[in-house]
Amino acid sequence: MKITVVREKCEGYGKCVQAAPKVFQLDEKFISIVVDPNGDSDEKIVLAAKVCPTKAIVVEEEGTGKRIFPPA
Repeated sequence: MKITVVREKCEGYGKCVQAAPKVFQLDEKFISIVVDPNGDSDEKIVLAAKVCPTKAIVVEEEGTGKRIFPPA
């Protein structure tokens, strides 16, 4: 899966870090970054995107680019 954090939308709540701690971390500005896109299961990554209050995480299929979350 391809995981993108839209930095302009991220407000540093850290819910993604709680949901998928091996994938997401907060940087020095408390903005989410992807540290290991394969660190947690696909289910945890999609959950992390879903619990983001600002919908700053976009998850797509790697090969096709089909959006998994949020819906297009």
